[in-house]
Amino acid sequence: MTPHNSPNARIDAYVDGVLTAEERAEFGRELSVNEVLRSAVELQSQVDESLSRLFSVPQMPRELLAKNQEPHEFVPATQPARRRWRSVAFPTIAATIVWTMLAWHFFGSGTGVPRYNPNLSLNAIYEKCVADGFRPKWVCNDPKEFASTFAARQGHGLLLGDLPVGTKMEGLTYCGGLSRYTTTMLARVNDLPVMVFVDRASADNHPTLPSSETKLHLFRRESGPLVIYELTPLDRPEVSDYLHLTESAAK
Repeated sequence: MTPHNSPNARIDAYVDGVLTAEERAEFGRELSVNEVLRSAVELQSQVDESLSRLFSVPQMPRELLAKNQEPHEFVPATQPARRRWRSVAFPTIAATIVWTMLAWHFFGSGTGVPRYNPNLSLNAIYEKCVADGFRPKWVCNDPKEFASTFAARQGHGLLLGDLPVGTKMEGLTYCGGLSRYTTTMLARVNDLPVMVFVDRASADNHPTLPSSETKLHLFRRESGPLVIYELTPLDRPEVSDYLHLTESAAK
C-alpha cells in the first residue's frame, strides 16, 4: 500500500499539497462528484488553518533567549516516577487544550460553520448576515488559497480580479443559499454590503426575491460549470463580474 492509499492519508496529503500532479488531478476528479469527500477535505482544511492560527509559535524575547544561551548546570533527577507521570500527562493535557480550543473556535466563538438551513431564502440570509455584523468565516488574501477553497467545495477554482476603488472583499463564509456547499463571498461597495453566492450549476435552484418585501436586487451569471448570484442593494452587479475561473478550471 502506498502512503496515500488510505482515505485519511489522501485527504491529509491533498490538504498539505504533497500529492503528485497525477494524484492531485485524480483526487480533484473525485472531489467533483463526492460530496462526503469534499466535506471531509473542508473540515480538515479548517482544522489545519485553526491550529496554525491558534498555536503559532511566538518569537522568544531577547532577554529569555540570552538567558537560555547561558551555560547551565544540570542536576540529575531524583524522582523517576514523577518524570514518568509527566511524560504521560503533559501530552494528554496538551491534546485536551488543543481540542478544547478548537471546539470553542468552531462552535462557541460565533465564527464557526453556520448550520445549513435549506428553507432560508437569499434575502433572509443577507439580512441575518448583516444583522450579525457582516463578518466572514475567514479572510483570504492569498489567491491560491482563495481558488483552492472553491476547488474543494465546488470542484473548480475561482480567482478574484482587481476590484475598483470603493469596492472591497471582506472574506468568505459558508451560509448555504443554493446548497449545503455554496461558498459565499462578502464584499462592500461604497460601504454597502454585497453577497456573492457561488455553487455548481447543477445545484442551481433558481432563487428569486419577493419584490414587495425587499429593496435588494439579485443578479445571476454562469461561469463555466459554476453559477454565481450577486445579492446587492445596488441596481446592477458590481462584484461578481470580477470572479473568473482559474486557467486549469476553464480548460
